[in-house]
Amino acid sequence: MEPKSKVGHPTFLSKFIPNPKERKNIIFYLALSSCLAAAGILLITANQEVLMGMDEESYKEFLKQFGSIARIIYFVVLSIFPIFLLLKWKGLKGIKWKDIEIKPLVQFAGKLLRKWHVPLALLATAGVVLHAILAIIRDFHWDFTNITGIFSSITLFFLVIMGFKRFKRKDRTWHLKLAITFTIFFMIHASF
Repeated sequence: MEPKSKVGHPTFLSKFIPNPKERKNIIFYLALSSCLAAAGILLITANQEVLMGMDEESYKEFLKQFGSIARIIYFVVLSIFPIFLLLKWKGLKGIKWKDIEIKPLVQFAGKLLRKWHVPLALLATAGVVLHAILAIIRDFHWDFTNITGIFSSITLFFLVIMGFKRFKRKDRTWHLKLAITFTIFFMIHASF
């Protein structure tokens, strides 16, 4: 009798994320972010009467909190691009501040950002989902702010998809281009 090999069936994400440890982490954070978004949606649904009874200014401030938190998290997530660009720069090796060499600090920041890039991006995306739902359920108007919010959300959807494809080194430039586009859209959205 031959022992059975432990060859599992490939999962959907195994096509995009070949490293099993990374895949397990991403599945965990994707599930966590989905649960947070679902819990938020349930709370919004359960408290819809209270939300609809709020005066308009209080409701707008409440709605903006989700967008502001997501924006702060996205800036942390986006900081991976300039950090990695800085690490590629040859001149970084000799730069010191007082007696401290800068390159090891930048390398540490790069490792930290690489580890938390996807989990924080997924968490902020859950916040954007709640922000969008709150914006839509009460007094939605086709104005400049909401249209740029819709463009930001559509870009974010494709950015997340390209983020998964980036793990196989495919469409790496698309992930960066979409990240820049998303940043422009959400900064315009947040400014008006």
